[in-house]
Amino acid sequence: MSIKFTKLSSILLITAISSLFAMEAKAEEPTNKPISVNDTFKEAYFVHTGDNYQNSSFIGQLNTILGFKGFPDNQISADGKLMDMVYQNVIEQQSQVGSPMKTRDLSNPYTTSLQENPGYIGY
Repeated sequence: MSIKFTKLSSILLITAISSLFAMEAKAEEPTNKPISVNDTFKEAYFVHTGDNYQNSSFIGQLNTILGFKGFPDNQISADGKLMDMVYQNVIEQQSQVGSPMKTRDLSNPYTTSLQENPGYIGY
């Protein structure tokens, strides 16, 4: 019995020592992939309040009662302010791109539109 135990202990000792000298895992280089506007809005919408699964957990229900992360109405207000900031930022970025994007009007029973009328000066 002692022979089997010494073999087992030596194997365990060797594996423990070899795991100490194992190579470190290298993280991949972060990619600077642009985030879409839709993803930005979704992320800003759930920053403070969290999703339904977080709110229905035990910690989420305690937070609703005790408010240690903020009460739900304050969280909703903070998310609303963040959404407004994101919206203002997106509108500002879109207005700086260049001339506004113009598309043709939908078909209608009239022959022309104000945009196609040369006498109309749009501001």
